[in-house]
Amino acid sequence: MVIQMKKYKVKEKVKKEPFDYYFGKPRIEMTGSECLVDGLEGIIEYSSTKIQVSLGSQIITFYGDDLHINSFTREGAVVEGNIISMEFSS
Repeated sequence: MVIQMKKYKVKEKVKKEPFDYYFGKPRIEMTGSECLVDGLEGIIEYSSTKIQVSLGSQIITFYGDDLHINSFTREGAVVEGNIISMEFSS
């Protein structure tokens, strides 16, 4: 008795990041009560109810309660608190 087995090619799944991510474009990532903002150029307004940041040609405004910036580096910042809404403008 001869048993023939089929050959299958195994493809490795590769997580693909967005193309713009590699070229220093702004990126935001929301997780629970915090928001990571990459590509940050500066802070325009800062209070416990409103944080406004500049991403070059774009501005993001966070509205909420107990807002604060937990981490601020050359690459970006982490906005934390009870984020109720976000507004994008240019």
